Amino acid sequence: MRFSIAFFLCCGAAFCQQAMTDQQILAIFSGISQHAASLAPMLEQVRPDDWIAKGASDTYAAQLASTRQGIAAIQSDMQALAQHPDGLSDGLKALFRVEAVHQLLSSLMGGLRRYQNPALADLIESVAAEDRADLDNMQQYLLQLASDKEEQFAVVDKEAQRCRATLSRQPAPPASPNRRVQ
Repeated sequence: MRFSIAFFLCCGAAFCQQAMTDQQILAIFSGISQHAASLAPMLEQVRPDDWIAKGASDTYAAQLASTRQGIAAIQSDMQALAQHPDGLSDGLKALFRVEAVHQLLSSLMGGLRRYQNPALADLIESVAAEDRADLDNMQQYLLQLASDKEEQFAVVDKEAQRCRATLSRQPAPPASPNRRVQ
């Protein structure tokens, strides 16, 4: 018992975690997509044009349009990742997109709270926050994927260096005599 506790403390929780299964990864992508889809009907109730009439900035209308586009893009990204979950750059792009939509929502909710309906803003923010666990898991997965790819690169690089060293130790082939063309 003491050994297992000491081992856990020495290796750290991050290193002792087991790799996620394909099903867990797909569930994460699906969960993020579903959370994004659940925001769309609530955003239909947001009326930034009415706010503008009350003196709000017209950027709220652009933020709402961008948020809607971002939600559609998140769903598309998550479907693509479900097909190719080992795509690191696609995974990072999707993660950054989700974070950007959250930032847009935060600003938009400030306007909603001030010019229309604070309760609706609270509801949308709480629904948007429900995907935080999936986003944290996705981030962990992408960090592990990046680490795995770095390890693979290190192995390939080491093997390439070994091959270069072997080739450089071989004697040079005999020089061919210069032939004159007449």
